[in-house]
Amino acid sequence: MHYEISVLKRAIGALAISVAVLLGTGMTEGVLGQKGPKPEKQVVKTEQKMEGSALKTHQREDRIALKTHQRAERQTFKQSWRSRHKVGKNWKPDKGPKRHPAYDHSARKRCVKECNEAHKNAERACKGRTGADRRACERAANEAHRRCHAGCPR
Repeated sequence: MHYEISVLKRAIGALAISVAVLLGTGMTEGVLGQKGPKPEKQVVKTEQKMEGSALKTHQREDRIALKTHQRAERQTFKQSWRSRHKVGKNWKPDKGPKRHPAYDHSARKRCVKECNEAHKNAERACKGRTGADRRACERAANEAHRRCHAGCPR
């Protein structure tokens, strides 16, 4: 135990001498005056930041290049598709099916709605009947419904 204490005293004495020498020569101004992390750690952090930003820039450039490539491929596909599907020199795009200018789609909807309503009423009327009479009534109602639908405008 006595030996360990004397070793520690010698180590502390040597440390005190080395600090006094450093203070006397002025070598501690840069180390003691600096606040924050040590210069080596700052350099490492700065390098890591630069590597991260370089990686992000590289990824951004790759993404832009990919999008440009995809856009160019779409454009060439469009052009090749158009060239394959042109009929002739005076080719024009199709405008879709031609309809009669006086066609009224709402008239058909109204007619179908009336037919459906009449069919429901006929089915309700058949509910009170039984047996063969009911089946005959339902057949007649279904046939009338088919004829009504066929008579609606197209």
